[in-house]
Amino acid sequence: MTRILGVHGVRNYKAADTTPALGAERLRTDWQGALSGALPALDLETAYYADLLRSERQGAEPDEAEVALIEQWALAWGVAPDGVQGRATGWLRWICGEVARRSGQRPAVVEKTVSLFFPEVARYFTARREAVRERVREALLRHRPEIVLAHSLGSVVAYEALHDLAGESGLDVRLLVTLGSPLALPHAVFHRLRPAPLDGLGTRPGPVRRWVDIADVGDFVAVPKGELARVFTGVEPLPDISIAPVWPHGVLDYLRHPGVTGAVLAAL
Repeated sequence: MTRILGVHGVRNYKAADTTPALGAERLRTDWQGALSGALPALDLETAYYADLLRSERQGAEPDEAEVALIEQWALAWGVAPDGVQGRATGWLRWICGEVARRSGQRPAVVEKTVSLFFPEVARYFTARREAVRERVREALLRHRPEIVLAHSLGSVVAYEALHDLAGESGLDVRLLVTLGSPLALPHAVFHRLRPAPLDGLGTRPGPVRRWVDIADVGDFVAVPKGELARVFTGVEPLPDISIAPVWPHGVLDYLRHPGVTGAVLAAL
């Protein structure tokens, strides 16, 4: 039975997740359900860290760290973030409206995604990076997966954790699949990675034999479009796909897509 480890993205904390083990089991059930139609024989676990990034500030006006990330994300979409003065709700709404116009998405969907995504990304980089990485390292060493599926911010955590374990653990990951990944986002993510990119290039982690990147054509988190395979060595991009027209960043829609299940089946 193939061992798979899932590494989740943002906004995965639920009130019932009173322990990391309960949170991991809840996510495992959801991911297993999404994959089981095409991949029934799986030994699936999930690495859970959502409790470490939970913040009472979520839903508040963006703080300085979040503003810095949002500005870089806007620039990646070709939107000058100083188009509206100030750092209040109107500023964020204007940026999201401009990105929505460029991506063909509804402004409310883009605004909701940004409000959920950047607070946890900022918290990861400024306060909880080592604690989150340790959770994922522990899961990798415990489960010793043959395949790692990493979504959104989880692709950043998995990338760093797998690099941490290079040459020390005997870990052998046949396939890393990144889904809706922001790894290539300049300055906000790419230039903050550990290990830092060398001469403008990141590298496939040592324990990983093959790395496939998959992003919905309308996924406004996975930007700049087409850049990930250019700024990381050893990445195979799949052709543009469409997982869901209304919410093009949802992990369960990614997991159900034939492009994802096909990549996993090819590694079995």
